[in-house]
Amino acid sequence: MGRGGGGGGGHHSSHHSSSHSHYSGGSSYRSSGRSYSHHSGRSHYSGGGGGGGRGCSSILTVPIVLIILAVYFFDEIFGFSAVFEIERSTVRREPLPASRCGRIDEWYRDDWGDWIDESGEADSLMSGMNHFYNKSGVQPYLWIMGEEGGEYKSEGSLEELADETYKDMFGNDEGHLLVIFREYPNASGNYICTITPGYDAETQVMDDQAKEIFLDCIDYYYSDENLNEGEFFSEAFFNSADRIMTKQLSLAQLGTIIAIVIVLVAGLCVLVAILKKRKVALAKQKAQQAQAEANKAKTDFERKQYEDNLETQFVAVACPNCGASGNRIRKATVGYCQYCGTAIRVEQDGTVKIANGSDT
Repeated sequence: MGRGGGGGGGHHSSHHSSSHSHYSGGSSYRSSGRSYSHHSGRSHYSGGGGGGGRGCSSILTVPIVLIILAVYFFDEIFGFSAVFEIERSTVRREPLPASRCGRIDEWYRDDWGDWIDESGEADSLMSGMNHFYNKSGVQPYLWIMGEEGGEYKSEGSLEELADETYKDMFGNDEGHLLVIFREYPNASGNYICTITPGYDAETQVMDDQAKEIFLDCIDYYYSDENLNEGEFFSEAFFNSADRIMTKQLSLAQLGTIIAIVIVLVAGLCVLVAILKKRKVALAKQKAQQAQAEANKAKTDFERKQYEDNLETQFVAVACPNCGASGNRIRKATVGYCQYCGTAIRVEQDGTVKIANGSDT
């Protein structure tokens, strides 16, 4: 009897016996309020809050789109949605010393007989459970209830069973974690999961937040249809251990960091746009300056050419009347002696003569 499919779910949690229920149809449920009681050296916890199912200026547009795409691809490749679906660990925890948890050889019990039946499922399950034990120092025990689970229709009755079972199995050893999982027959996607840590396990590792993390992992991987039963439990044990034993940033801190990153990226985009605009303006200014310098050089060159050409058109002339030198007169024109005022005509070939009335 493999586990059913189903949409999102919610859970109840209890302290020493933490109950977690999954419902089909995408609905979620947790009890409200918190209560604590102690007996047999262990405590019970009930509590909750809202729960949910899985599935959960142009300059600014580019970084925002990139962030959205990054989140999408990280979710597709690495299961990034688990960041928001699973309780975050904001407490630094130390593994339970080996002296406070007596290891036993039996790790799980499958009353259906076919939940952990396919090739490799037991190995997958044991891999996750061993990782949980090695990481936290708390040895877990998984009980997958069969038909007899129908007798326990409420959290309270299942919690009482969990307490009795823990005492029968481990006695005074308070370093274990008993996980009782029961899927409702003929109700795909409905289950209840109760976790019962011993006193030592609870006080050092499996506190309220750690329980929520474990139960969230059960909920999260239960709904993953790509995993068989052994892999589902293995992933829940493996990843809950990693998260429980690693202090993480809270969602509020993550949100702050993301906001800062967005602001920095936006600021960088604005700075790049300003620098690009400035670079274009500077390049345009340099091009205009270069063009102006080129035009000036061309004008100066043409003026010099004109002046040089004009210089070749003038010749030194001695006045044919008074004989005074120092007169410069352009070829093929009539000039006047600067000393006596005589009109002098200079032919194109340089011949000089006194101009007559028709020449002037």
